[in-house]
Amino acid sequence: MKDRKVILEIVTSAMFIALLAIFSFVPYVGFITIGPISFTTVHIIVLIGAFLLGWKHGLILGFFFGLFSFFQALGTAGTVNYLFVNPFISILPRAIFGVVAGLVFDFLRKRMTPSQFLGISAISAGLLTLFHTFVTLFCLYIFGILDIFKISELLGLIEITDNLKAAGFDNFGLFILGFVSFGCLAEISAASLIVPLAGGVILRSFKNSSFTNLGVIKKPNREIELSRAKFILLFVIAGIILLGFMAGLIALYSMGKIA
Repeated sequence: MKDRKVILEIVTSAMFIALLAIFSFVPYVGFITIGPISFTTVHIIVLIGAFLLGWKHGLILGFFFGLFSFFQALGTAGTVNYLFVNPFISILPRAIFGVVAGLVFDFLRKRMTPSQFLGISAISAGLLTLFHTFVTLFCLYIFGILDIFKISELLGLIEITDNLKAAGFDNFGLFILGFVSFGCLAEISAASLIVPLAGGVILRSFKNSSFTNLGVIKKPNREIELSRAKFILLFVIAGIILLGFMAGLIALYSMGKIA
């Protein structure tokens, strides 16, 4: 039984890693540009994996997300994207994102019924997408612009970082505003919609399968429930945070502070 579970976990991870590869390397699938708006959908695969499989698989998928980002960066010499050949910028933040996403969904899963879990996962997916954006930019600033470990210097990325500093991006606040695009709203909206829908369909489809019975796909706890009042309060607080951030981005965009 244990061996069968291990085999199913390997198969499941391989399927998600294959999806990550497809989304990362097939044009206009994982990285999409519509007019002035550019956004990614690759992180959604990591979120769905963390939603269904927990923090360990979230860590694995986050690592491969970063690894594929590293390989992509190799073909963008001379651009800001080339900074992602630094593994502290490409792999580290995505691994952190994956494990945090898994821990968040594990925490919620143990304390909610299936309907509650699906409802709050929509807000959670949006907030985790925001977290992914922030932690990636933070690592880009610390390990790229400031280059605290001198890895950018070692990899010959100094010209790119010097150009960014000359443009004023050595200021952390300006750096964040300069690199947060309007497409971040699209990423948050897509994750909030797709993760609970796709995750819910998979949970229902594999309800009585070996994947669920052996604990590869993790079901929400049906016995422990949040009170209705606490659930509504949690949902409202998370919603206010998400809507407040989106409203702030829209305001900054309308004032021309971000591109």
